[in-house]
Amino acid sequence: KEEGRLLFVRTADIDWVEAYANYVKIHAGTAVHIMRETMASMERMLPHGKFARIHRSTIVNLDRVVEMKPWMSGDYDVLLSTGARLKLSRSYRDRIEDRFIT
Repeated sequence: KEEGRLLFVRTADIDWVEAYANYVKIHAGTAVHIMRETMASMERMLPHGKFARIHRSTIVNLDRVVEMKPWMSGDYDVLLSTGARLKLSRSYRDRIEDRFIT
């Protein structure tokens, strides 16, 4: 819901999702939508083969990932096609590497 309207966002349009207190921020292009959901429920709602959790506070659309660079302490810097830079924590690294490295 936004300004009294009910908006529909196609999952294909979602770039990434971030935790925001008791809400989530859905980043889709230049728009950011706030929704009262938990990260766990968003992770269950989004298609598993297309989205992955890369941090306790971040879910990413795997089609938007263009580069991953090693960062400190086993973390990675993830660059999306939109220009967004996100952190991949080492505790989620195996999930992502399994998807991109065969």
